[in-house]
Amino acid sequence: MSIDEDARLLWREQAATALQPLPADALAAQARRLQHTVGRRNRRETVAAVLVVVVFLGYAWFFPYWLTKLGALLNVAGVGVMLWQLQRRASARQQPEALGASLLQFHRAELARQRDALRSAWRWYVAPVVPGLVLFLSGRQIENGQWQPWSFVITALVMAGVVWINRRAARQLQREIDALDELTKETA
Repeated sequence: MSIDEDARLLWREQAATALQPLPADALAAQARRLQHTVGRRNRRETVAAVLVVVVFLGYAWFFPYWLTKLGALLNVAGVGVMLWQLQRRASARQQPEALGASLLQFHRAELARQRDALRSAWRWYVAPVVPGLVLFLSGRQIENGQWQPWSFVITALVMAGVVWINRRAARQLQREIDALDELTKETA
């Protein structure tokens, strides 16, 4: 046997042993872990959103220029849309009581649902706050009599970073989905 054939055989054996069916309790633990992670993330996002709303309502109250006030209020509305969409698209669903195939289907569907929410986060998470931020930054700059394009650049980079982080997380979830699909193919 050549080195290449040995490596292929070793790889095949390793792949075969790695794809053992998941016991129902391990699958239930993975599903609970996903629910816990999603719930924690959503609570963290809600707390951050409430803080953003309080700050921008304060801006709307204290800043004198109408464009700044409008931008702050649009930001509050955008955060409201974002929270509604977070609850609608990415909340943790209740795990079924039955174990086995229905739990596997539930867990895979939840992974896919979270993946899809993360992939489209630019549309429902980032985009709703863009108009408010643009108006707010513009209003502040007009109010101060200085045009500072770097504030728009920094804001755009932060938003691009949020989109990139969400896409990276979506790719990780896709890998988990692929691994579950591979397990179900092997056991079928």
